[in-house]
Amino acid sequence: MIALAAAAMLSGAYAPNLFSRLAGQMGWLRALVAVSILVVFSVVGDLFESLLKRQSGVKDSSGLLPGHGGVLDRIDALLPVLPLAMLLLG
Repeated sequence: MIALAAAAMLSGAYAPNLFSRLAGQMGWLRALVAVSILVVFSVVGDLFESLLKRQSGVKDSSGLLPGHGGVLDRIDALLPVLPLAMLLLG
């Protein structure tokens, strides 16, 4: 967790990112808590999509990206995170 925060702070020095923008709006500590919550939602999105695939008995959610779990496996972590990130930035 500390390594993630350090990497986010260092990368924010070179190019604006979500963490650096949040830190500018709400301070470093609150930004760290917000980004940590977004990470948790990312993992929950991935686990939820895996649960749906297991319940339906399929290995891939689509045939568009064979061997990658389908399109939903590429975006499952983004689906719950993007709306929350936009709310934080807005």
